[in-house]
Amino acid sequence: MPHCLGPPSRILSNKLFLGNETSSNFKTTSLKFLVNNSGRRNVDMDLTIKKGYFYRNVASLRNRIVVNAQKDSGDFVTNLIGKIFPSALEDMQPAGLQRMTVEEWPDQWPAVTDQWAEPLDTDDDELSMLRPLLKQTMLESVPLGLVYDANVHGWSPLNFHKQVDGMGAAVLVAQTTGGSIFGGYNPKGWLGYGDWRDAISAFLFTWPDGELDAFPLKLPKTGGSGMAIIDEPGGGPQWGPDGLKVDLGSRSATSRLGPYYERRSDGKKTLFSSQEGANAELLELRVYVGLEETEKAKNYTPNMIQFQKGELQKIRGNDK
Repeated sequence: MPHCLGPPSRILSNKLFLGNETSSNFKTTSLKFLVNNSGRRNVDMDLTIKKGYFYRNVASLRNRIVVNAQKDSGDFVTNLIGKIFPSALEDMQPAGLQRMTVEEWPDQWPAVTDQWAEPLDTDDDELSMLRPLLKQTMLESVPLGLVYDANVHGWSPLNFHKQVDGMGAAVLVAQTTGGSIFGGYNPKGWLGYGDWRDAISAFLFTWPDGELDAFPLKLPKTGGSGMAIIDEPGGGPQWGPDGLKVDLGSRSATSRLGPYYERRSDGKKTLFSSQEGANAELLELRVYVGLEETEKAKNYTPNMIQFQKGELQKIRGNDK
């Protein structure tokens, strides 16, 4: 099956700088990247690859970790822990805590680009076109319903947020006057509270020339999960600061790929056709959401730092 893009970066950073130095029997790569944790700090790391092993020297921690790099789980942290402590991942309930799995919580993992979901019997033509893109998401096998159609509900941020806020994970699809068909998956949904939301499973997609017989280009989040979705109350849908920004009032969109979402496999940095470039006028825009929850989501108990059941609905009831 055709595959448009390679896997997303597994390094949990926003900025990555590489410099290589090679000899006859080993290769040393110097990396400097920004680590996102409780604080922000720069870490210098020297990485030597020799005979299938990683040797990492972190100056600030003054330690060396030897990692066998032959297997890849698809997640950087899981790989690291699994190689250092092979038995650590065998217990699915360490210390009584339930470990998340990709099957149960797919939106905790980066988007896949080499697998495709099967359409549901309830999918119409447009949903049958979008469904394959939703592989390894919470919407993969959930019936979808139209919640916002710009040509019906109105081309304005106010009408957009009135329809979509609080409706959960969503997929957007739009068409330009130049014929491009594009969109994005938002695993967090919109609330309209001015959040810049993290979402490692968010992605963009496009048929830049509108040729639906071809496989779409699926463009995962890069540089970690940060600033995946920009959710401003007075703005339209936006993926990253510049990946995709829709101005509903002017019926236009801009796109710059690379910093927050992967570039196209042909190297181009926009979702739109070559004739349109980074800016496009829109003909249509629609948003679909799930019509029901998965069993796992229905039975989920929020932790202490999350909205409790009914709490968000109560807060939104006070919105004007």
